Amino acid sequence: MFEEYGTTLRMIRKQKGITLKRLAEGICSVSFLSKFERGDSDITLGLMTRLLEKLMMNFDEFLYIHHDFQPDKLEQFFQTARTAYFNRDDNQLKELKNGQLKKWKQYGVETYHYNALLIEVYESIVDEHYKNNSVQEYDIHHLSDYLFRVEVWGYYELTLYNGTLLLLEPDMVIMLSRTAYEKSARFRDYKKVHDAITSVLFNTIIYFLGPVNRFHEEFPFQKEFNEFISYLEIIAIPESNLTDRVHLLQLKGAYDIRTGSKDEGIAKMNKAIQLLNDLNSTKMANNIEQYLLQIM
Repeated sequence: MFEEYGTTLRMIRKQKGITLKRLAEGICSVSFLSKFERGDSDITLGLMTRLLEKLMMNFDEFLYIHHDFQPDKLEQFFQTARTAYFNRDDNQLKELKNGQLKKWKQYGVETYHYNALLIEVYESIVDEHYKNNSVQEYDIHHLSDYLFRVEVWGYYELTLYNGTLLLLEPDMVIMLSRTAYEKSARFRDYKKVHDAITSVLFNTIIYFLGPVNRFHEEFPFQKEFNEFISYLEIIAIPESNLTDRVHLLQLKGAYDIRTGSKDEGIAKMNKAIQLLNDLNSTKMANNIEQYLLQIM
């Protein structure tokens, strides 16, 4: 691994036209840096950080280049799992699950087991004839136990939870979504984590709103809805992220309709539709139009 990192560092250094002597100056010896680039020496995290700072590069950028301009393996796993789930590709889901189980047995790392459980939940949704009828309850309980134990939530925990959130009971969603918000605070300035907690909060709010065929029923989650809306406002969706801002406006409109303020809700949702049409995001605008027709 160090040989691979050293090779990547050397490639970046040369592309930027920086000599070994110039990069090493004030950080380490030229001979040490040369050994690291050849794979003959390990390096500490502190030294690596200083070298990257001198190259005007952060770890995310370095790893992106190191992985040949592809997402890292964890992101690739989640992306592949989501794609297989949305495509209802049960064969690929089985392949992914078996791969994670194999790694769990080989290395004894529990997170491979949790990855496999997540895939198993996806399988149970995709395949109506799934043999183990209790898989969702058992797996979600196992995942929930893990998530409650973790002291600090990062990208992995947030994405793992997001994959099963909509299948949980309301009390569990309330507790775990609060936990997700509170325990991810340390990494919230990190864009990947910021995006992940934003997604969790959106899905939590959607969960509270419920399916379209229940909009005529009494809404029991007004307090919780407003609580998680406030969390979204606290973490501050960037002004440049127009999609999420319009999505938030849509959900506020749906909430108004759900709680009896139909005129206000329709106005907000129509505004969201108009904004998307103005941006030529017609597919997204049509989706909101269809949603509005359904909940009315």
